[in-house]
Amino acid sequence: MNAFLLILPLLSVGWPLDPQNTTHPLGNNWGEYQDYGGFPYTHPGIDVMGMSIGRPVYAVHKGTVKAWLTTQAEWHWRLAIADTNISTDSVEAWLYAHIDANQYHKNVGDNVAEGELIGYLVEWPVPGFDHCHFARIKDIGTVWDYADWAFVQNPLVIITPYADTAKPVFENAYGAYKFALCTNNTSTYISPTNITGSIDVIARIHDKTGLALPQYPVWERLIPFRITYEIHGPQNVANRLSFVFKGYFNYDSYVTTIYKDDATCNTQGDYEYREYYFIVTNTDGDSLVESGDASYSWNTTGIPAGHYWIVITAYDAAGNFKIDSMEVIKMGPHVEEGKCAENYLSPVLIPNPIRARELAPLSSVLKNNNDAVLYNNNGQALSINTISALPEGVYFLVGKKDNRSFTQKIVIIE
Repeated sequence: MNAFLLILPLLSVGWPLDPQNTTHPLGNNWGEYQDYGGFPYTHPGIDVMGMSIGRPVYAVHKGTVKAWLTTQAEWHWRLAIADTNISTDSVEAWLYAHIDANQYHKNVGDNVAEGELIGYLVEWPVPGFDHCHFARIKDIGTVWDYADWAFVQNPLVIITPYADTAKPVFENAYGAYKFALCTNNTSTYISPTNITGSIDVIARIHDKTGLALPQYPVWERLIPFRITYEIHGPQNVANRLSFVFKGYFNYDSYVTTIYKDDATCNTQGDYEYREYYFIVTNTDGDSLVESGDASYSWNTTGIPAGHYWIVITAYDAAGNFKIDSMEVIKMGPHVEEGKCAENYLSPVLIPNPIRARELAPLSSVLKNNNDAVLYNNNGQALSINTISALPEGVYFLVGKKDNRSFTQKIVIIE
């Protein structure tokens, strides 16, 4: 290999279906929970929906065909087109799966130009789910005879345009509660009104692109791109990355590290059901999912008694995000269930949520109580002078009364 050869990273590519400069509906996302009757795994690609039978597939980047093979019968033929024709070192490639072997398609060794026709989608055995399974992969050799390549990058961080306008959606994870809590790595669920021990926090979240799939709307339920969590109260947990579905992962490993799947939080991913329960505390804070991440939790042993707010933020690959939260209580001396800061700090009732243009009651509480402080979602104390121009989001009002501390979540909306 030429030591001076410089391979520049891809800045962006178009879509594998026509028109290539238009956002297409997705039927599955990178890292999404899948179980079609065999064993659960995380989806190693995105499924770009064909919306019609026999849709033509186009190359998103120039390159050389390294693989034309099937992993399972007639529906799973796929093309791997490498960016360069290097054989002595590993190279990245685009994978286009579910190509019809009985119609025109490219073959191993063919050179391909960007935008060139490379084949047609096979008719899927589930009506309406014709799709191009699309992924960024990496392998080595002149010909890739086996589908043992590494899955290295979510195409949605490269594809443009990606005109997703829909925010992720939170649903109740445990009865009437927004999040579920259980003892770490068990199915012993804990009441949020009396937390104890090492706790797994579980959130039920899905995402949409905003592009409808009229045949079967459940297919529109995707997973978010990124999830973070933080905890506010007498002892804070700083903002922490839970999962980011961006780069390399072992698709058949660690699925139970990401997803909770039991009789209470029943994660499902098939043609009829899409329910995703994320164990957001299973993380060491980095972007890799590893077996050791399952040992992490929120350890409430020894933390001060009081009211805590668990705050979770879900993002999609287009930058839309949604924040949700739930109050939990560590019981102890002088802790009363259901008491809010505003009941004690001011005779003025603060609307919650409160509109950004109607912040006068909140300003009044802060001006008239020296011990009252408002914190933003990053744990930063805010100056009283900034209150009148606060953006939409989650905030925390902390104050004292009669030697007792109180914390109240404040949600500001447009």
